[in-house]
Amino acid sequence: MEYKIYAGTLLKIKRGFMKVALKIMYCGMSNEMTFVLSPFITKGYQGFSPNIYYNSNSNVIHVFDKEFDVIEVTPDYIILGD
Repeated sequence: MEYKIYAGTLLKIKRGFMKVALKIMYCGMSNEMTFVLSPFITKGYQGFSPNIYYNSNSNVIHVFDKEFDVIEVTPDYIILGD
């Protein structure tokens, strides 16, 4: 399955029955060689969202325990595949 995430929008990905959904925000490209993803981590009423920087030439990235294929990266959107 392919996921297209626009800069500044939140994507919720289901991980299976009785598991918490994975929430990812695409933060754009900090420069022409890196892009930024921000996973949302919540527990109850508390949470945080670290920025994770990836090389724009990466073919495969890992966010927590999930692996994604990087299909296309632009400053406006990113397309990830399972």
